[in-house]
Amino acid sequence: MVEKMCPLMNITYTNEVSVEDYNILCDSVGWGARNCEKVRMALDRSDFIIATRINGQTVGMARVMQDGLQAIVMDVMVLPDYQRHGIGKTMMGHVMEYLKSISYDGGIFVNLMSAKGKEEFYKQFGFIKRPTDDRGCGMAQWIKVEEVG
Repeated sequence: MVEKMCPLMNITYTNEVSVEDYNILCDSVGWGARNCEKVRMALDRSDFIIATRINGQTVGMARVMQDGLQAIVMDVMVLPDYQRHGIGKTMMGHVMEYLKSISYDGGIFVNLMSAKGKEEFYKQFGFIKRPTDDRGCGMAQWIKVEEVG
């Protein structure tokens, strides 16, 4: 476990993440590894990716997809040993900078689905917990078709 971030660590940020690193992150936060072809497609279709590397190891990532009117922040993940050291906050800062850069001419509506218990983390970036008096609760559905073999 990393007790604190050592000032000698080489921390870098990149706009790319490998399929393998994506799946390592998913596994580490309890989401499970995903189909590699689908991960590659999802990463390629992302409009913005920020990944944090420490000494060459990918320890966190976040990504955004957007269509000009709306955006969704997805896959904000940090390896458990590196959580609570400001990595997620720094990555979300990059995400927010990107979102502000595309919010011209009327702005952009930004969505995200917080993991249970992580809502307070996103509040510091201006996200609100739903439902509110004027907005219903967020909704989701996991569609999984069983393969017939």
